[in-house]
Amino acid sequence: MKYMSARKVTVSLISGIFAIASPSISNAQVNVAATTSAIHMSQMITGGTMPTSSSTFTTMVSDIASGDLKSAAVAAANSPFFCNYLARRLAYQMQNPTLSVGSGVDSDATTYIVAHFCGGAATPSGGVTSPSISTLLSENATYLVNVNGTNTHAFSITGMKNLPALSNVNWMSQLVQVDGQTANSYAAANNALIPTASAMMIPQASVGGYATLSTPGTSVANNDASLAFYGTNAGTNLRYIESIWEISTGFTLLDAASTSADPSLTPRFVPISDPNFFVGVGQPACLSCHGGGMADTIHGYATVADVFDFNSTEGFTYNAAPTTAAMKSLASASANRALNSTCNLSATPTPVCNPESTGVGTAQSWDVGQIWSSTGFLTKLGWTGALTGTGLNSLGAAIGQASVVYQFLATRIVNEICPMGAFTQAQIDKIANAANPNANPKGTDDIRTMVAMVASDPSCQ
Repeated sequence: MKYMSARKVTVSLISGIFAIASPSISNAQVNVAATTSAIHMSQMITGGTMPTSSSTFTTMVSDIASGDLKSAAVAAANSPFFCNYLARRLAYQMQNPTLSVGSGVDSDATTYIVAHFCGGAATPSGGVTSPSISTLLSENATYLVNVNGTNTHAFSITGMKNLPALSNVNWMSQLVQVDGQTANSYAAANNALIPTASAMMIPQASVGGYATLSTPGTSVANNDASLAFYGTNAGTNLRYIESIWEISTGFTLLDAASTSADPSLTPRFVPISDPNFFVGVGQPACLSCHGGGMADTIHGYATVADVFDFNSTEGFTYNAAPTTAAMKSLASASANRALNSTCNLSATPTPVCNPESTGVGTAQSWDVGQIWSSTGFLTKLGWTGALTGTGLNSLGAAIGQASVVYQFLATRIVNEICPMGAFTQAQIDKIANAANPNANPKGTDDIRTMVAMVASDPSCQ
């Protein structure tokens, strides 16, 4: 004998009420069923943070009682409770390629994402911002929290550095947009590895939206768990650009790997002497990723490799004119950078490098059409933006136009609020296109459109 869950029983009752409107079913029963359904929907979208006394909850109950599940979901998604819970949760995930929420904290990077998911932030001109998925990696702005009239970095609000703690903040009306982004600058006189104490504006061409935001002055010991910290805190900044691709598209390094790779496109620090460089032995060849995938020099690495760093005491830094000693693309350890710059494999000691590499260059140019056009990866991305450009900002703008960005977000939303729902790929695509501004018809560029469509789907009730 099969048993129906309490949730399914409720749905059956509500469906019967909407379909039959039998006089034997009282208004009280309708209200109870609608209230139960509203609680369930609120739990999905707001994590249960919306009180039943809220006017938004009352609206949800009314909409559900009249059979309009979509309007009820829209009401919940448009509320500050969605911003406080699900928008922040998604923002935490986007700070690392594993999409882990466990170590998430509120930072300039997460506040930026919440503002783009929810809108409503006060602008310098006196208006308010609109939601925007497409500009997540390109808008040149910072978002702070208005605390009693003072614009404050979220990470700096004492004792409030995780998802439950900042519940008293209205993540729509209290956010404030500030023009530009800042990072600590390197000393101009000697290009020292220790940055100056003063902050500088990151040039527009190098701004990568939330990816280039880290709370000013944040140290390694007290890091803000931002993507900028994750990508630049150690190593060669390679994981920085890899994470931007992976978090945006949902594809992994191997998904983008190519057998049409070129040794000259590998970063200088990749050792050509490695036995797996050209032909993999029990693994993919190093060249397939480092010379033709997300980890090569032309697919975005040149936009972040040498200009960004994370100093142990001063935090996220920008270096406008790096010397050899400061170029992370040559090696993770500064002592090896001069050796790898010349990359003379006959020298003693033998440097660990690739003499065929052309390096990343100072122009910070990128070209996603090269290699990826022939491998079909651009088609998988649903690429509609520019194929070439200069600097992280133009790359971020182009990524924001790819259809896979919206498809991956739609999949993430399903996994967050309705993991047991019965969604086909066609449905995922429909949900994604509803928010994709490059789709036909044009989508809303608003993540809440997707949230409402998922939460109101019959398989989620």
